[in-house]
Amino acid sequence: MSPKKMREVTRQLLPRKNKDGKKEGMLVSKAQAVLSAIPRKSARFIEKTLNTALHNAEHIGAEWATAEVQEKVAELKKRIENHSDENGIIQRKHRHLKTKLAKLEAYLDNGGKVDTSKLRIKNAMATSATPLRRWMTRARGGGSVILKRCTHIRITLSDDE
Repeated sequence: MSPKKMREVTRQLLPRKNKDGKKEGMLVSKAQAVLSAIPRKSARFIEKTLNTALHNAEHIGAEWATAEVQEKVAELKKRIENHSDENGIIQRKHRHLKTKLAKLEAYLDNGGKVDTSKLRIKNAMATSATPLRRWMTRARGGGSVILKRCTHIRITLSDDE
């Protein structure tokens, strides 16, 4: 399915401004209701991707053991110390370590469980993939290309308020 057709549906799931002027993502339950009401094939594909993202969020606790996460946190703290100067400022190419550390610590703080009723869609995007090329025979032994366009669907869920 072409990215143009998919984007029409993903735009309806994007975060919108609330009354306070802050961007707020749509709740997953509301997004599922919206997608089930849209009579398009692209909505079914996006709904499948949303359900996959939801199930991945539910089962993240089963994949990560608390001891392993604590080891990763200790390792990241050491790496941050090694790559920072006397003032505690981290070198530019190692700044991503802080965000990794924050995610892992947040995981440990909430007990390794995600409340699926509070999950919101942080980002939804449909980007073009490599199209499939098919040939159609034409007059006098010629041919023309038929492009079967493909799409990558990415949905990011977050439990941030």
